[in-house]
Formats: sequence, C-alpha cells, structure tokens
Amino acid sequence: MGKSLLSLTLALLLAASATGARGEDANALAAAIDRVAQAAIDSGETPGLQVAVYKDGSPLLVKSYGRASLELDVPVTDDTVFRIGSVTKQFTAVALLQLQEEGKLSLTDRLDRYYPDYPRARDITLDQMLHHTSGLHSYTSDESFSRDKALRKTTGQWVEHFARMPETQDFEPGTSWSYSNTGYFLLGGVVEQVEGKPLAEVFEERFFKRLGMSRTALDDEHDIVPGRAAGYGVDAEGRFRNPDFISMSVAGAAGAMRSTASDLARWNRALFGGELLSAASFRAMTTPGRLDDGRLSSSAIEDENTLAGGEYGYGLVIAELDGHPWLGHAGGIDGFSSSLAEFPRDRTTVAVLANSVGPGKGAFQVAARIQRIAIGAEAEPDRDR
Repeated sequence: MGKSLLSLTLALLLAASATGARGEDANALAAAIDRVAQAAIDSGETPGLQVAVYKDGSPLLVKSYGRASLELDVPVTDDTVFRIGSVTKQFTAVALLQLQEEGKLSLTDRLDRYYPDYPRARDITLDQMLHHTSGLHSYTSDESFSRDKALRKTTGQWVEHFARMPETQDFEPGTSWSYSNTGYFLLGGVVEQVEGKPLAEVFEERFFKRLGMSRTALDDEHDIVPGRAAGYGVDAEGRFRNPDFISMSVAGAAGAMRSTASDLARWNRALFGGELLSAASFRAMTTPGRLDDGRLSSSAIEDENTLAGGEYGYGLVIAELDGHPWLGHAGGIDGFSSSLAEFPRDRTTVAVLANSVGPGKGAFQVAARIQRIAIGAEAEPDRDR
C-alpha cells in the first residue's frame, strides 16, 4: 500500500512538472511572437496588425497591435475587422464541396452548365477552376481592371464583363497552371445559381452563423461595419497612403471577405476538425491538383517561389516549412493583406491580418516569422529582427 502510494505521488509530481514545463514553453513562445509582431509595427511594416496563434485548440497568443486608422489614431483591437482577400477562396471551395455532398452539383460539371455563353465554357470543369488549371485569364491581370474595379455590378454583369476581355484563356484547359481570380469569381456565381441566393447569404448560413464567426462576412462597401480598419497602400518612397477604391462586388468569391484573426482561427478549427466536410471531401480539398496528363500541376510552374514550392488543392496551398506540413493561403487586396496557415502535425493555427499591402509591407513577412516561431523552426537570417 505504501509503495503504491509513493508511486502515485511520484507520478503526480512528474505530471505536474511536465505541465509546468509545457506552460513555461508556451509562455516563451507567446512572448517571442509578441516581440516579432510589435517589431513589425515599430519598424513600419504595417500601421496595424492582428495575430491569433492556437496550439492544440487553445489560444497561445491572441493580440492586436498598432493603428486601425492613421487619420483617426484608432488602435487595432481583437474585434477590429480587416478585409482578407484571397483567403476567401477556401470558403468558396468548401461551399462547393458541401453542395457536391448534397447532390446539388458535381465538381466534374462543365462550366457551360452554369454559364453557357462564357468563352470555352464547355471545355472547363469546376475542378479545374478550383485547382487553377482551367486556363481562365485572371481579370485582375486585364488592363481594364484598374480602371473598372471601382464599379459596382452584379455577379452576372461582372461575368459578362470578363467574357468580353481581349484575353479570356491563357492556355488549353488542364494543360498548365496559372492563378485565376476569374475562375473563383465564376465559382461563386455557380454557388449562387445552385443555392438561388446571394453568396453573402450562403456563407452566412453555411459558415459564419453556424461557427459563431460574428465579425465575418462577405464584404460590401455600403455596409456600416463597427470597428472596420482603414486599409493602406504604399507609395514609391515606402510611405503609407490611402489606396484606390475597389468595389467588393468585383472581388466576390475570389476575395471579398472581411474577418478577424480570431474568427479565422475558429474557421480552421472547424475545417481541420472535420466539422464542415466529410472525410472524402476534406481529402479532396487537401489533395494536390493534377494536369490532364497526370502530372502534378506544380510541374507547370516555372517560378519555384510560387506556392512556396508546394501544390494547390481546393482553395488551399499544400506545402512544408522546414519539414513541417502546412496548409493555408495568403490574401492581398487594396489596403489589406492576410495569412491563414494550419500546421496539422504541430496542431498549430496561425492567423495574421494587416491593414496594409505593398513591397515589404503588410502581413506576409511577419506571418512567416511568426509561423516559424510557433512551430519551433529556425528563423531565416534575412527575415530575422
């Protein structure tokens, strides 16, 4: 009896010691991330920053930095709302996968089922559009984009606009890879047609309301949004400036969402925790795309820095960081930049939002530094501060 009590006591002491060590490690990680985030503000990388890092489903650091508005001198809080750009694409992908599970569409459907008059629609599948192997010319690369992006149009009107671009196809469908905002915008139109309601309502009902993402929506420039951050571009001298106006109607399913770092961490918990998709659908979403000849789509990418040297699934980049598997996406839209990454083996989520975008500015570099700290990878010398 005495020996058993001694063994139990030792076991409890060892467990308490391990728990204490884990707590100290977590505190040290949080302090390191905090220093990196504050340094990004102090060095002028961005006016404001929002960071949410979760480990094992619990917050490691959720904190905000800097200014939501330089003109009003308003601080960023954890409830401040940022536009997140192309991080929107994974929400579009999940909506399509859910509709497929419900038997309302198939990702093997041809585009002409939904947009019969769009150029080459009969040759392009929804799957190719999700993987960026459709060849659809990205409207953000068209010379008319900077001129027309302030216009407010319906989904159908923008689709007609894109169909009249001088170039609508970059390569034969399924033969190469090129990032296409047009593909994802059209996919949002497909969701609207199948559901019979605006994409904003689809996302609200399927995702935001269900998951308690109370600060998240498909953005609309007419909305009055309490706590909305002002976004900033950068001039030739690297100084912050107010960006050109862009209507969220042109971003659509390719990049129109607004959110917070905490809400995005909540999204990742649901997505990677199996709450949103069946196992088969999630596996499809996180499987690299392939060309029609069977090669991985990355084989058609000449710049090794594209996709961080990884692959593209459905709305997610699939890559590794120093041997640590990660899945995520970055987003950039006039005045804002974002990064949302999941390290499944490390059970770590990193969401970073910034109210600036431009060379050397915004969320991207600081997010990379934070991710390395969060998973215990060595810092890159050229990014160390």
